[in-house]
Formats: sequence, structure tokens, C-alpha cells
Amino acid sequence: MKTDLIHSLTDTFEAHAQQTENGVEYWLARDLQHLLGYAAWRNFEGVIKRAIGIIKHRCLYGNIEKTNVKVQIGSGALREIVDYKLDRSAAEILWNLCSSYKLNNHFQIRNETVLLQLVEKYCALTGVRFIYQFRVEEYLFDCMLGNKLLIEFDEPHHENCSRQIKKDRKKDSAAKRLGFEIFRITLDMDIIDVIIFLQKNKIHNYSHNQNHDLGIL
Repeated sequence: MKTDLIHSLTDTFEAHAQQTENGVEYWLARDLQHLLGYAAWRNFEGVIKRAIGIIKHRCLYGNIEKTNVKVQIGSGALREIVDYKLDRSAAEILWNLCSSYKLNNHFQIRNETVLLQLVEKYCALTGVRFIYQFRVEEYLFDCMLGNKLLIEFDEPHHENCSRQIKKDRKKDSAAKRLGFEIFRITLDMDIIDVIIFLQKNKIHNYSHNQNHDLGIL
């Protein structure tokens, strides 16, 4: 993403910030809808509910409060519609989720990059070690969590490539031979799918297993 575009988006995002009478900063979801590339409220509300799920399961911190706002319709009358108030942490989660769900004119950033950022944030909040671009022998994995779990993203265009499939098998075999576990993420997954996997597989325990770093990097 170009630097000037990043600054432009950031400035616009900050311009939508509001404050309560007590000086508490918040954003309204409907103010962010079009900035984040969504024309239809129904689709955007779906992403908001994903963010609520992430916070509810204590994967990441933030506060989202359902509210009603009044808008002027064609006749000049006021009508109440559903909206959501978000604190800064929740607004950032929403920003990242929108980036990971779709590519649009505002966010020229890959799903993989955003998911890695969210996984790294989750690890920081839960005390799990996160190492980006972890090398096992001659192979490079997208990241390692704790000291045992390797995460690798599967690219859509690799699905029907026999040479890539063969390479991935060799890569996984080398890692498993050294005692690593591997979680491959398809690009139709989002952060909640990844975190549910981590929680089910007790990722926190990986930090207490024997150290696999020596002699590999």
C-alpha cells in the first residue's frame, strides 16, 4: 500500500472519532462502513458480528455496543436505525477484519498479511511466543507459535499445481520429522477460525515443550 494512501486512510479514520460527554473516544460503525469498502450495511454488519465474536471469546480486547441513531430520510422525517459504538481497539479489529475479508480500492493488502498481524496480536495478549518467517532446514514457514506449532498459508493458485503440492509435502515432512506440528490456513479462513484452532489445541502448552530452535535457524 502506498504511504500517502495509508496516511490518507488513517487521517480519515481519525476524523470519524467522536467523544462522549465524559471524554471517552468512540466510533460509529455506520461512519466507517464506506471508508472500509462496504456498500451494503448487511454485509458490513456481518463483519461487525465477527468482531463481536472475537471479543466475546476473549481472543482480542475491545468494546462494541449496539445502539440506535436517528437519520433523515427522503421526506425530511427522522428514522431510527441500528448502529454500533466501538472503542479504538474494537475499531482496529474491524479495520483488520475488513482488510482480511476482501481486497478493494482502499486496502491493497493480502488476507495473509492481515491474519498474521492478528495472530501476532493474539499471541502478545496471551503470552505465546510468535516468530515470523521461521526456518526449518531449507524451508521457510510463515510463522511459529510457542516452540512447536508452525503456521503456513496455502495460496489458492497452488491448489492445482503438482510441483507446489510436492514441495509442500516435503516441507511438512521435514518439519514433522523434527517434532513440529503444522497448521495450514486456507485464505477463506479468518482470524476467529485460526484462534478457535489454537484454543482447541492448547497453544499455550507449546511454550513449555522442548526448544526446537537450536540447530535449525
